[in-house]
Amino acid sequence: MLTVTTVQAQNNFGKLIDSAQREIVSVTRRGRVAAYVMSPQVLEDYIDGRMAMEAEKGGFASPEEIQAFLNTLPNT
Repeated sequence: MLTVTTVQAQNNFGKLIDSAQREIVSVTRRGRVAAYVMSPQVLEDYIDGRMAMEAEKGGFASPEEIQAFLNTLPNT
């Protein structure tokens, strides 16, 4: 994971967006993580995974079905 400061993010916003297409970028402010920048595909995969886990927790899908679904998501 790439880490940049808020000043670096502001001064190189185009580069930040380009980097976020390849990996999650952590943006720090005063030494603490203030934000993560990621591609839309990574965010969608994260949301799909969370929803799948909630479906399993709620009894709407079996652990095997969830694992099969999660295996279809790309590794980023």
